[in-house]
Amino acid sequence: MDFDASKVIASAPWYDKAISAVAPAWGLKRMESRVQAALFNYNAAQTNRLYAPKQYGLPSESNTTVRDRIVMMWEARDLVENFPEAREISRKFGNYLTPHEYSPTTGDREYNAIVSDYFHEWCKTCDVTNRHTFKKLIQLAAEQRPVDGDCGFIIRRVDGELKIQLVPGTRIGNPNALGADPANYFQGIFTNEFGRPVAYRVFRVTREGVYYDPEDIESQFFCHYYDPFRVDQYRGVTDFHAAIRTARMLYEILEAEKAGVRFASQQAALVFSDRGTANGRNLFTPTPASTLPNGQTQKNELSEIGNIRYFGSADKIEVMPSRPSAAFEGFVQHLMHEIAIGVGIPEGVLFGTQNYKGPSVRADFAAADRVFTRHQGLLQDKVLDPIKNQVILDAIARELIPPPPRREGETVVQAMKRATRGEWRFPAKLTIDIGRESAANLNENRQGAKSLQEIAAEEGTDAFGRLEQIAIEANFISELAQRYGVPETSIRMVTQQLPANPAMASALGGQVTQDAVDAVNATAKGAADAKASSADAAPEASQADSELHDQRIVIDFAEDGYVPNDSMAANAKRALDVREGKPASQRGMTAVGLARARDIINKRALSADTVRRMKAYFDRHEIDKQGATWDEQGKGWQAWNGWGGDAGRTWANAIVERLNRKENADETPKMQLKSEVEADFATRRLSSKDWLSSIAAYRRELSEKKKEFVLPTPAAAESGEEFLTRCMGDATVVAEFPDESQRYAVCQRQLNPSA
Repeated sequence: MDFDASKVIASAPWYDKAISAVAPAWGLKRMESRVQAALFNYNAAQTNRLYAPKQYGLPSESNTTVRDRIVMMWEARDLVENFPEAREISRKFGNYLTPHEYSPTTGDREYNAIVSDYFHEWCKTCDVTNRHTFKKLIQLAAEQRPVDGDCGFIIRRVDGELKIQLVPGTRIGNPNALGADPANYFQGIFTNEFGRPVAYRVFRVTREGVYYDPEDIESQFFCHYYDPFRVDQYRGVTDFHAAIRTARMLYEILEAEKAGVRFASQQAALVFSDRGTANGRNLFTPTPASTLPNGQTQKNELSEIGNIRYFGSADKIEVMPSRPSAAFEGFVQHLMHEIAIGVGIPEGVLFGTQNYKGPSVRADFAAADRVFTRHQGLLQDKVLDPIKNQVILDAIARELIPPPPRREGETVVQAMKRATRGEWRFPAKLTIDIGRESAANLNENRQGAKSLQEIAAEEGTDAFGRLEQIAIEANFISELAQRYGVPETSIRMVTQQLPANPAMASALGGQVTQDAVDAVNATAKGAADAKASSADAAPEASQADSELHDQRIVIDFAEDGYVPNDSMAANAKRALDVREGKPASQRGMTAVGLARARDIINKRALSADTVRRMKAYFDRHEIDKQGATWDEQGKGWQAWNGWGGDAGRTWANAIVERLNRKENADETPKMQLKSEVEADFATRRLSSKDWLSSIAAYRRELSEKKKEFVLPTPAAAESGEEFLTRCMGDATVVAEFPDESQRYAVCQRQLNPSA
């Protein structure tokens, strides 16, 4: 709204007008001040007929706010005990905040094991009442704090041993005694002159709710677990405080709707008549009686199939409406959204993600993970670390465990602090993208941006323990391989995609790696590496090397794609460099072409569909080589080489031919030797126990059959390139080795047996 200064001037009081008449300069200053006040005040602080702001407030620990805190605590307890949605909120806190392990990080693995063993044994018998373990007590505290607002742990010494006692928030101070308390007493908490808690008053409570026998606990032996949202708070407020009214409303509405749905489901219809009794004209029941044998008037009728209905002019039938309605469900959803906002946890995580899609679900889970991470840090600072530190230091003082070996130049105090260092293993982070985040973690680890320990901590485990377990498994697999005389890779395949039958497993060979590139290279040992084009040499100069290198097609099983070769990467890089040096009017390549060139330079695995599109591009643009600007490295030349150039075309053609042959394989009679053996094994249904023996049997059969074949050898006057061309097209070699990369490796070995 535009500001109108004339209204401010016209509303000036009479004394301002008098001052202006006597001293115009002073009157002008007063008028300027009035205009400034009207321009720069806060509208939210102004009172009008629609809005009356709160004019006063009370400290966080005043008698009024204390009473409000107690009332909200009892209300929250009632909701959690009777309203499933509210109970689920507190259960979420318990599930995601309770650690399942403590991992010492003192820098000495042997001492870590000593501390870990002692602390975890203590956790089993730490409860004063001998009813719960440490993990269960923490779970109870994590569920109680959001409801009651706070709770606490008393560290006691019982029979010389340290024990802990969980105290609910209702026993810290007496909620029934509100009155003239000392200035340094805040509902069970004594403070010093600086406001620091020095003692906590804990009451005992009878089964009838009578408070008696207060005990003052020194602050060093009491862990107060609460989450303040104001700096002057000493007692915690229930996390439901902003959502209690909405939650209560939702609870009552749902109860009423349940009753309405139950009533509606019991009534077939409502009949309105001028009599108020059953219709004697056979309305529903074939033989109705207006008066029952006991003398009462009949009010209900049974509806039967096949009856003919007769209605009078005053009769009307209404079918019960469908409940719950769409509008009601929308209103309930809105109330649940308000509750989620009130407790600070995304709605999708609290009540389900049935109406959420992709990005919304990811955003909600990421936000929830940050919320619970903050609460985990609060629990660790307020409860876990203080208790853990006292337990470990007490064990060292009583010589239950030895002190940590001191390092050079380290003081006793520093060594004791190091003895208490460690990490709590909380439940794995909330996520719906396990695969995506795992791949991102691995990439960050390879680049040094994230350690294995950090990755394992997100999953609630220990990296060193994982590595040790992996080493134990690897050693056991090695022993099994030696015992049964089989390759280790036959016991455990480490590729992302496991073979479907023994024939496929044998074809991969003994050197199977996680990224599957080594698997292809293992079947092509001795193959000559193609020489990549240099930055200042034309791609055509290395055409022969590129053609040889293109025979090797590297498949990345992890990404389910084909890896561009060095010649393609060199051509794409040269195309981008040439394009960069051209004026804007002479630059070729579309956005798709630029993206494809970068993928090829980075040797990013390309899917089969992408390779088919590459072949289609080369087929369409072959005519570009006849263009006037081709020799000048114009737009057509840049685009062609950006897609990998001639090397890319040869590579794409080979892959598409391979894919087409694979698609038509079922329609082609397989008379080759290897195919016969593969078909034999493919038809067998093998159990896991038969897997190793099947692979060994397959290899034996294949070896016996191979003896019947004679592979070509180089002629005296035949060059290496001529022999490779002849060998790659030899019918025997093609039948025995249908895979081009494997066939190339065999021919290369025939050409150079020492390789």
